[in-house]
Amino acid sequence: MDLKELELSSGSSEKSSKKLYTGLASIQIKLVNPNQKQLAEFFGTDIESIKEPVYKKDEDSPTRIDFWYTNHPDFSTELKGKFSIFIRNEARVSKSDKKQYIDSFSKTAWAMNLSDLSSNQQNVKDFLRVDMNSVREAMIGEETIYELLKAYGNIMPRTKPLELSDWKGLVKGNGKELQEFFTFFNNNNGGMTVMLGVKDYKYQDVYTGRFMRLNSKISDYDKKNIEGDYGFKSFYDGYVLSEYLPEEAPDEMEIDDNPFMDDSKSSDSSNADSPMIQSSTNLF
Repeated sequence: MDLKELELSSGSSEKSSKKLYTGLASIQIKLVNPNQKQLAEFFGTDIESIKEPVYKKDEDSPTRIDFWYTNHPDFSTELKGKFSIFIRNEARVSKSDKKQYIDSFSKTAWAMNLSDLSSNQQNVKDFLRVDMNSVREAMIGEETIYELLKAYGNIMPRTKPLELSDWKGLVKGNGKELQEFFTFFNNNNGGMTVMLGVKDYKYQDVYTGRFMRLNSKISDYDKKNIEGDYGFKSFYDGYVLSEYLPEEAPDEMEIDDNPFMDDSKSSDSSNADSPMIQSSTNLF
């Protein structure tokens, strides 16, 4: 593997001089937006072999949050790579000008305004309703970040909030808060299941539209999400983990290079007390 060719763009990892896989895999996240030295240590190489990563190019550009992972200790297939989530400190709006709202328990809903949202919630089942006392406009990429945290920590926040204390810091590229979250759960043998695919015939890709709990069975809802119109665009060959063989790939693969693919193409349908992250389980 030539580390100088390391890809730091969304949805790809190092160029494939190693095996690539498709299907479900159990992983642990080891680094969040690491610096040059941390990446060198992760790959066991000299710092000169790694370029200093840039997570936000300028004030107008989105912020890339990189999650570097390995296979979970209980998962026998060796994996090492990364996936990215792009975020902005601006409200998420659909093509029909509806806003996404999110509450302190990470539940979301779409509406034209707060009055519309309040009215709509009367027709929603109790356990799916957003908390109108804490609801606010959701930022671009925010829902995806919280879906990741819930899957990784096996968290279902119902009575205690699940909130990042430093969203603005994260938008600046500071991954410290998330790093502490994953380190805690890794120390407790945590992790999650993800869907792997191959992008552009040569990059290991991770589907960021659906994160699954560790050792969970894939559900019909998971499959619908992955296979749907706004689902996984990279090539995959079923859900059982298998090595990617180029000769089995189709002549053309549908590729979407929009870094906001999982956030902008949205339908209008609607742990422990950490000093930074509160959840519904008492783990910290």
